[in-house]
Amino acid sequence: MSHSIQLAVVGATSLIGQAILDLLAERQLPLARVFAVDGAEHDGATVSYGNLELDVHPIDDFNFENVGLAIFAAGSELARQYVPQARAAGASVVDFSAAFRQSDAVPLVIPAINGEQLQELAEAALVAAPNCTVTPLALALQPLLPLGLERLTVSTYQSVSGMGQAAMEELAEQTTSLFSQRDAEPTLFPKRIAFNLLPQVGELDENGVAEEEQSVRAELRRLFDLPQLPIEATCVRVPVFFGHAWSVSVKLSQNVDLQQIRQRLLAAGLQVVSSRTMAATLPRWKRPAITASGSVGCATTMMYCVSG
Repeated sequence: MSHSIQLAVVGATSLIGQAILDLLAERQLPLARVFAVDGAEHDGATVSYGNLELDVHPIDDFNFENVGLAIFAAGSELARQYVPQARAAGASVVDFSAAFRQSDAVPLVIPAINGEQLQELAEAALVAAPNCTVTPLALALQPLLPLGLERLTVSTYQSVSGMGQAAMEELAEQTTSLFSQRDAEPTLFPKRIAFNLLPQVGELDENGVAEEEQSVRAELRRLFDLPQLPIEATCVRVPVFFGHAWSVSVKLSQNVDLQQIRQRLLAAGLQVVSSRTMAATLPRWKRPAITASGSVGCATTMMYCVSG
């Protein structure tokens, strides 16, 4: 792959697609050209890329031979249909959907954790990005790996932005309706989300485990190469627009004190706050922040990821 490449963002009108375009412009990567691509229903739309406005190309008509890299942020259905076409045309692909995350033939990669897998890729490779709930959690747990993870219990509190723009609009409309003393009928969500908590994210399997909880368990095990790690996960959708939170309890095989835990988290570049400073620090967080407590051989953390 050359130093200056042409790149396509598939799903460019989605929340993730727009965030990818913002990051590409902000980091000023050596890109010869960026194409915005999405479903046919977005034909005629435009999206922002730095100071530019990009026309959105319908994916049905897009020629992936024009790009060396395609970033898919368009959901599993489009990914399953068009990722093979992109690779057949010679483009490497990074996919943010769940379509390929559990395929043994597709690397699941967070560069800071297992980025060495990127060095072994062939031409027109496919790489899967983890669930947005898993990535911050994995980055926070990685500094504890040398201490021996024996068991992990995690509860997630996930904003509606994880379901996209339509979910945010539904929360806004339901909130307005309730304040106006009107009925708030759910469309995307199984129940009303405004002023409510939904302790099921995704469909249930035959064992009563929700899709998001399956994702947390399976993806963490893959990322850490710990296929037998016991993980209990509970995922809850909460009525906020942006920002996820995690409550995490970790059992470690080594005897360590809380100060060692804090030092490892700080050394990894994570922000660790105390209960005394949390309220004052919260509005200024630009990255995941963690409070830590616990006892010998065990640690409990609360993680917060606040937009802003």
